Amino acid sequence: MIEALDPSEDLISEVATKASKRALCIFAHPDDLEFTCGGSVAKLALDGWSIDIVITTSGNKGTKDPSVTGQQLAGEREQESRAAAFILKANEPKFLGFPDGMLHANDELREILVREVRRLRPELVITWDGFRPGFNHRDHRVTGISTYDAIYPAADDHLFYPDHKDEGLQPHRPSAMLLAGTDEPDYHIDIEPFMDIKINALLAHVSQMGDRDAEGLRRMYQDRIQASAPDGDSANLPKLRESFKKVILRR
Repeated sequence: MIEALDPSEDLISEVATKASKRALCIFAHPDDLEFTCGGSVAKLALDGWSIDIVITTSGNKGTKDPSVTGQQLAGEREQESRAAAFILKANEPKFLGFPDGMLHANDELREILVREVRRLRPELVITWDGFRPGFNHRDHRVTGISTYDAIYPAADDHLFYPDHKDEGLQPHRPSAMLLAGTDEPDYHIDIEPFMDIKINALLAHVSQMGDRDAEGLRRMYQDRIQASAPDGDSANLPKLRESFKKVILRR
């Protein structure tokens, strides 16, 4: 039995000390992770965490080039994700392959995600905040909501998808989640020492970066941080940070 996490202490330190250093990042598109939590993943990897990645769509949309087919783009973006994961020192991503823009929060997706949670047995899950009001992309929203639904209560209840036992998979509930893209951040990770790694991982997504360079990405990210800082709180937060809403999953 894993000891309960103390909500007054640092979440990642609590998970690492009381559970294990296994993280699972579940995002919709091949570059979502790098934009939202690339610096955090690089930090976790340096601290000895094993980091798995699940990408729900094929990334087969997102180009202005009329000569590129969806199949070609999906193949390119998979390779770009593998290159970015290597830079971040995460494990090779798994691609669920749903068409970009066509993701549904249904039982099919939930079962697939339950299987991945049971197979990989993470103690920390990082995903989109699918409950954010006015969330700007359906695939992000669906991925976040479906991940939450998979983790609670399904993945830890043996009566959900009992045939998983035939595959040797047992119920599992992670200790905590970090929700990215949230309007209500309450957990901030200082990524200043990992900013170059984050940017290099972003630049691995050649099909999406266009003419952006490292300096332009750094300025863009700094501008976003300043724009999103809560009034009066910016002085108390890391200058270069990734921000999340934390969720402790009590057992």
